[in-house]
Amino acid sequence: MLQKLRQFKAKHPFTSLMLVAITLRLLVTILAPGYGSNHDIQQPCLIQAFLEWLKARVGMGNTQGMMFLSRAFYAIVSLFTVSMVYRICDLLANDKAKAWNIALLPLVCVIMPSFGIIDNVSFFLGLPLLLYGSNVVLRQQILRDANLPQNVHRTSFIIAGIMLGLSICVWYESALIVIAILLMLCMKRNYKGALMTLIGIIAIILVVWIVLLVFNVNPWLYIGL
Repeated sequence: MLQKLRQFKAKHPFTSLMLVAITLRLLVTILAPGYGSNHDIQQPCLIQAFLEWLKARVGMGNTQGMMFLSRAFYAIVSLFTVSMVYRICDLLANDKAKAWNIALLPLVCVIMPSFGIIDNVSFFLGLPLLLYGSNVVLRQQILRDANLPQNVHRTSFIIAGIMLGLSICVWYESALIVIAILLMLCMKRNYKGALMTLIGIIAIILVVWIVLLVFNVNPWLYIGL
């Protein structure tokens, strides 16, 4: 039995990783004590402004159903974090076994804000967006460095910028990491990629800003250092 599991892991590393992650999250969602979201650390951010407006209109309460719904939502978000860590490590090391081992850290430690090493909701929700955008930028840069310009697409950098911009809206401290990514592209002399990424970042932040204004929410109340 153990040998078959090892063979399955060797043939399907990503699938096996996600199966383990899903199993662990199901157990935590069902069995973990406590509410699981209403005591998690919050911080002001643009998306939080919209969520507070939505909760006020819908009248969401701390019911048993809401508990499992919030736990399931956090569990699904954390699966994206595990997935992106695996894919980024696979790109950097070009070794699926090493990527599998490194992805064990978020698999075990990043499950939901009240059950893991990240207890800040904004950080927890913004991390997969930041990782996704970083993954797209990294993949395009690797193709460019490998002299495969036909596979490098400007739209991919715009998509990466949109995801990075959303990560700033959810967790504004990620702006420091996003700036580092843009500087990295400039140091690699990929000025077009940096510009396209910046366009995507600015565009999505403006969209979120306008949506908040439409719903009579002052975005400046949710910006702080």
